[in-house]
Amino acid sequence: MPIIPLLFLLLALTISGCYKDSTIRIPEESNKVVLNLLLNKDSLMMARVTLSGRLNERQPMPEVTNAVVNLYENGTFKETLTPYVSAGRTYYRGNTLPKSGATYRVTANIPGYVEASGSDQIPDTVKTGEMRMTVAQANNWEVQSTISVQLYDDVAVQNYYRVRLYTINEWVDSNGNGGRQKSQQYFETAEADLELFEEGNSGGEFYITDALFNGRNPRFTFKTNTGGFKKMMVEITSLTYHSYNYLNSASMSRVNNENGLSEQVIVYNNIVNGLGIIGGVAQREYVLVR
Repeated sequence: MPIIPLLFLLLALTISGCYKDSTIRIPEESNKVVLNLLLNKDSLMMARVTLSGRLNERQPMPEVTNAVVNLYENGTFKETLTPYVSAGRTYYRGNTLPKSGATYRVTANIPGYVEASGSDQIPDTVKTGEMRMTVAQANNWEVQSTISVQLYDDVAVQNYYRVRLYTINEWVDSNGNGGRQKSQQYFETAEADLELFEEGNSGGEFYITDALFNGRNPRFTFKTNTGGFKKMMVEITSLTYHSYNYLNSASMSRVNNENGLSEQVIVYNNIVNGLGIIGGVAQREYVLVR
C-alpha cells in the first residue's frame, strides 16, 4: 500500500480509538426558592417569595402563597411575616422597623423544599454635606440641571453608596386636592476621572464604594435634562456589601444582558438553599428647588 494512504488510515484509526462519550451535568435553575427582601432602615419590610423558572423562560416566576416567613433580629426570633396581596402579587409583610447596626435573618419555609434563608446588617444613613442645583438653558427645547452632592465618608467603615435623581411634579385639581408624582431621571457624571472607578453605572443609577476616597468628603456632580420642572429629588442610599453587590449587578445585567456583544452579568445573591437577596439599606431623600 502506498505510504500516504496508509498514514491517513492509521490517523483515522487513532482518532476513532480515542473517542469517548461524556455526560456533562448542567445545574438545574428551575424550581428553586427565590427570597427577596431589602431591609430599609426605619421602614416596614415587604418580602417576596417565588420559585425560579428555567433559564431564558419569559413567563413570570410562580408565586408562593403558603410560605412561612420568619424574621430574627440579632439571633432572636422577632415575628412571622403575614401574607399580603398588592397589585395582584403576594408579599409577606412585617411590623418590625429595622434598626441601624442590627443584624436580621429571614427564613422561608415552603412544603416540599429545604428552608431558604439569608441575613444582613442595617447600615446607618449617609452623612451629607452641601447640595445645590443650578439650571441652564441648553437650547430652545432643553433645560440642563447640574446637581452637586457632597458625602461625608466614615473612615472606620467600608462604605457603599447609590445615588438616584427624580423630577417632582406637583399639582392641585379642580376640587382643591393636591397631587405629587416623582419620575426617575437619567443623568451623567460630570467628572471625567469618575470613569476610573465607576462600576457599571447605568444612566439612572450611580453606584460607588469609598475605595479611593475613604475618610474624605468627596463631591460629585451630576447633569440631567429636566425640562420645566421646578423641583428635583436626590435619593442617597447607604448600602451593605450584600445589597451593593446585588443592586449593582442587577443594574449592570439590565444593560449588558440585552446587548449580545457584551459580557453577560450574573446577578449576585446571598440566599442559602435558594436564590435572591436579603440586603440592608438606609435611604434618604433630599428635595432641591430651582
